[in-house]
Amino acid sequence: MNIQAGGDRHVRAREVAAPKSAYMDVRPADRLACAVLLLALAACGGSGSPTSPSLQPLPVVAETPNFRYHYVAGDSVDAAWQEAYHSWAIAKLGVQVPRKIDYYKYRSRQDMGDHTGKYNTNGFADPATFEIHTLWATDNHEVVHIYTALVGRPSDFFNEGIAVALQTDPPAGNLDSVFNGQLVHQACRQYLQLGTLPSLDRVVTTNDFRAISDDVLSYRVAGSFMRFAIDTYGTSRVLEFFRVSSRDDNLSTIKQRFSAAIGVSLENAEAAWTTMLRGA
Repeated sequence: MNIQAGGDRHVRAREVAAPKSAYMDVRPADRLACAVLLLALAACGGSGSPTSPSLQPLPVVAETPNFRYHYVAGDSVDAAWQEAYHSWAIAKLGVQVPRKIDYYKYRSRQDMGDHTGKYNTNGFADPATFEIHTLWATDNHEVVHIYTALVGRPSDFFNEGIAVALQTDPPAGNLDSVFNGQLVHQACRQYLQLGTLPSLDRVVTTNDFRAISDDVLSYRVAGSFMRFAIDTYGTSRVLEFFRVSSRDDNLSTIKQRFSAAIGVSLENAEAAWTTMLRGA
């Protein structure tokens, strides 16, 4: 079902990299059925403090079993695709979303900023309120933050990484992970060959991840490693790591919690990942 009040190009996979400032804001969160633990995070939102919105929130235009869609006349969303992705993603992650997700679709960054106070971003999620805000007619990144927040919240490297790892197109039968128009494993193989693939020791904490100047590289690296971890060690182990982790864990704590949850050390997982990249 294509819900629209005018023509629009429907983005099937999120292939536009978020800018440097399009990162997560941390907000306080309530527990949700004892599953959401300190997780009110605006995923991929602008890093600066938002300004006061100058416009009222977008109205609800349509509802489907799992979403409420907010947009203006002349805009559109691809609700059929979004419902299909939702079904695939929650089955993949083994989570149940307890309420409908509010999907706010904007026509531009200016439009988003006028309604939310956040101008310098392509999209963000607020897991505490089950909201995503995006420029795209479909979303396979911000909504992942809603799903994984039901389990836990690790550092930004892993939190953004799993969202990139699930940037797939299940309705089309394409389960490859793509970021900014390129398969993440393919991109990281090229980084490895060029000597620009960073050591995980240097990027897995939130501060180190956000300090990387090349945003496309950082998201691809995180997405490739997390896709490898899911495929190799299993989704349940990865989510156990999410459950026991927090956003501000230091490197030592990340290593300890990763090893305990995944069953291998971070160093050994990194070695296996780079071996896979060399042979990809």
